[in-house]
Amino acid sequence: MRSISVSKDISRARLWLRGSILVLSVFLAFSMIYVVGLEPMVYLHDTFHDIRHSTGFPCH
Repeated sequence: MRSISVSKDISRARLWLRGSILVLSVFLAFSMIYVVGLEPMVYLHDTFHDIRHSTGFPCH
């Protein structure tokens, strides 16, 4: 009987983890759409341009 309750706890934990990952992914996706949609493109370009140079990625 003990193994049945342990497996139910594990399955609930996995379900909770998957739900948390889904909620976090949706939040991140909507946040990125919000930032890209409302931020002027000049600021986004400058930000990513600086990030590219700071990581050593050539962009010119």
